[in-house]
Order: sequence, then C-alpha cells, then structure tokens
Amino acid sequence: MGWEDLFVAAEYDGDQHRTNRAQYVKDLKSSPKLERLGWIVVRVVKEDTEHDIIQRVHDALTSRGWKP
Repeated sequence: MGWEDLFVAAEYDGDQHRTNRAQYVKDLKSSPKLERLGWIVVRVVKEDTEHDIIQRVHDALTSRGWKP
C-alpha cells in the first residue's frame, strides 16, 4: 500500500516470509531501494496493533506535509 504523492509506503510482512524464502529476500531488498528513492517505508507485522500501525502511518504522512 502506498501514497505515491507523499512517498509513503506500508508493507506487510506476512506468513509468506516464513514459508517462502525467495519472497522474504525480495521484500527485504525492496525497502532500501524505496528509501533511497525518498520513500518512507512503514513495515507492519501481525503482532502490530491497529493503533500502532495507524499512528506510524499517520506520523509518516504528516512528516511529508499531509494534513488530516
């Protein structure tokens, strides 16, 4: 998921990272590439609470000038 106009992305690290090593490696390598291009990448895992995810995405978006 991403907000292209603000260069913010949210990436979910799901169960496929445990079961599919190739996908895990591919996803690990994509975040630094996005960050070099100026994106903020918010990584999300199953154990994150809804509140925590919303707060981190909110913080990333507002740091880029988004006004709720």
